[in-house]
Amino acid sequence: MADTLTEALGRLKVRISSLTAENASLREANRKLSEENAQLRELATEAGTARRRAELDAEFLAVSHKLADDPDTLIATRRHIAQLIRNIDRCLEMLKE
Repeated sequence: MADTLTEALGRLKVRISSLTAENASLREANRKLSEENAQLRELATEAGTARRRAELDAEFLAVSHKLADDPDTLIATRRHIAQLIRNIDRCLEMLKE
C-alpha cells in the first residue's frame, strides 16, 4: 500500500508540475495578447482619425471645385481652405491644452 500511495503522490506531483507550467504559459500568452489588443486599439483609433481627416479633405476639395470657375481661382481657393483648416486644427490643439 505504501508503494501505491507513493506512486499516486508521484503522479500527482508530475501532474501539478505540468499544470503549473501550462498555467504559466497561458498567462504569458494572455499578457502578449492583451498587449497586442492594446496596440491594435491604438492603431484603429489612429486609422479612424486619419479616415475622418481624409473625408474632411475630400469634402473641402469638392466644395473648392464648386467654388472656382478657373484653375487659378481653384488654386487660391484650395490654399485659403487649407489655411482655414490649419487654423482650426491649431485652435483645437490650443483648446486641448
